[in-house]
Amino acid sequence: MKKVSVTMMALAAGVIAGCSSDSNDNTAGAEESVHLVAATQLDNQSPYAVGLREFKEVVEEESDGSVTVEVHTNGSLGGSEAELAQSAETGSVDLVVASPGYLAQKVKEVDFFSILYLFEDREHWERVVDGEVGDEVARVTEEKSNFKVLDYWSAGTRNYYGTQPVETPEDLENKTVRTQDSPVVTNTWQALGAQPTSVAWNEMYQALQNGLTDAAENDFTNIYLASHYEVADHLSLTEHDVTTRVFFTTQDVYDGMNAEQKEAVDKAVREATETARATDQELASDYREKLQEEGMEINEVDKEAFTKQTEEVRKEAVDNLGMEEEYERVQELKDE
Repeated sequence: MKKVSVTMMALAAGVIAGCSSDSNDNTAGAEESVHLVAATQLDNQSPYAVGLREFKEVVEEESDGSVTVEVHTNGSLGGSEAELAQSAETGSVDLVVASPGYLAQKVKEVDFFSILYLFEDREHWERVVDGEVGDEVARVTEEKSNFKVLDYWSAGTRNYYGTQPVETPEDLENKTVRTQDSPVVTNTWQALGAQPTSVAWNEMYQALQNGLTDAAENDFTNIYLASHYEVADHLSLTEHDVTTRVFFTTQDVYDGMNAEQKEAVDKAVREATETARATDQELASDYREKLQEEGMEINEVDKEAFTKQTEEVRKEAVDNLGMEEEYERVQELKDE
């Protein structure tokens, strides 16, 4: 449950009484205030942090201060998405950005956005998440859990990188690749001939340096910030994952606000989403250039071959999630 502060106007001395359930009264107006805690495990300049600060600025202005937000970055309230998602459930954090996999532990359909080669490019991704498919995933999430999807952000587009380049799926044969620990992800890489392996991110530099793994996959920003260009000379533009990250709160938090506060939150969400997405794109462009400046060679791949060879994995995942109609809509949106 969220923590709500109700300013008791009758008490001129300014005594504050804490309340967790009485703020549902939509007629309370200026007498009630809502304090929200937003948190990310990423640093202060990350798209998540930039977006959350934009949310804070807009919602506080639009609500005339009846909604206030404190933003925590650098993992100060939890060093991983899993910790923060759990904190949202318990009520110690109100606003979180996390990978689909964490919400999928409660609502399997959210894992639809974890499927690799689901999107052709960033523009296709936006048409999907901003349209009826994104709306349906949000609806099912609210139906099956206490989570409330506010919008969809991104953490860049993930690519393959390692000690040798790849251009076709055949080049991946028997190569060990550090991947995310998700069945749909590991199954996809296995279908491409690779051997997925699990390595902690903070151990990945040494694993590449010592030859314990041949390659990994991530977005430009994370690759650069981890200095992996020092131990991996090649990056191949597989573009297998235009990532989706879910900006969410709980229904308890949202429903505890009055109508004016909800309106302010909704506007702040829209503007924060625009800012977070733009920041993500800017950073991706900047860090791609920086990787090349550090000597990393970037090459194109036969993306159609990668997509075709993993088609059965996608279909199996879609069937398991019961998302056949949504998958058809995703395909239709490729040509729009």
